[in-house]
Amino acid sequence: MSDNSLESRLVDIGIECKVYPSEDPSKVIKAVKNVIDGLEPVHEDDMVRARASLSIDALSKMKRQIQSRQVMDTFRRIMLENEGEDGYSTWLYLNKQAAYAGSIVVCEDADESPLGPIKVTIRSRGMKVRRVIDWLTR
Repeated sequence: MSDNSLESRLVDIGIECKVYPSEDPSKVIKAVKNVIDGLEPVHEDDMVRARASLSIDALSKMKRQIQSRQVMDTFRRIMLENEGEDGYSTWLYLNKQAAYAGSIVVCEDADESPLGPIKVTIRSRGMKVRRVIDWLTR
């Protein structure tokens, strides 16, 4: 399957992150929107969450930053390490403060982001998630 037909495939994307009392929820929502296009995050209790079925192309912003910052190997390794047992899902943590500033910075551990990370979950439909990982990191 070519990259063009892959870009039209749907993936289920979920994002969640904690909002601490010292944080402005609107800034956390902005950080989430800076990561993936097409998500409509909502603030509930002490969390910001967003879930949607979108074309894989919604991950293009992340893909461009991964490529421009030459961190493909790190992103790839982390997403492969977090691949679900069924082979259809993966997840990663992103630095919330960097996302607010418009940069995508992966965290190997949740503690690397001082105000907590943004957790991004990707679940592929009808194809193994490795195809999505390959698309993002190549």
